[in-house]
Amino acid sequence: MIRINLPKPPSVNNLHLNVRGRGRVKSPKYRAWIEQAGYELVVARPAKLQGPVAIDCQFEDKGSGDIDNFSKAVLDLLVRHQVIEDDRRSIVRRLNLSWSPLITGCQVTITPEGV
Repeated sequence: MIRINLPKPPSVNNLHLNVRGRGRVKSPKYRAWIEQAGYELVVARPAKLQGPVAIDCQFEDKGSGDIDNFSKAVLDLLVRHQVIEDDRRSIVRRLNLSWSPLITGCQVTITPEGV
């Protein structure tokens, strides 16, 4: 099992911008989160898991937004840093999302899961 504390990600609605002449690009807020959360991952040095996993994300219970809009950035970051192989269905077999008044940012727990 791996447990990682990250800053709360931006909502999926704020990840990208449409820029004339460039198309869809990462928003400044998303780029800043990727950098900060990536640093937290490097410092935590989590193991790199192969195969199916179950992921539990607890988000701080502040602000607004739909809970499912916060998971995309987290999963993409875990893949980018090779903590999990991919976020496709054969790898992420279960994803549990919850709000918690006890969490600051986001706490991610990753557990290997049998097929």
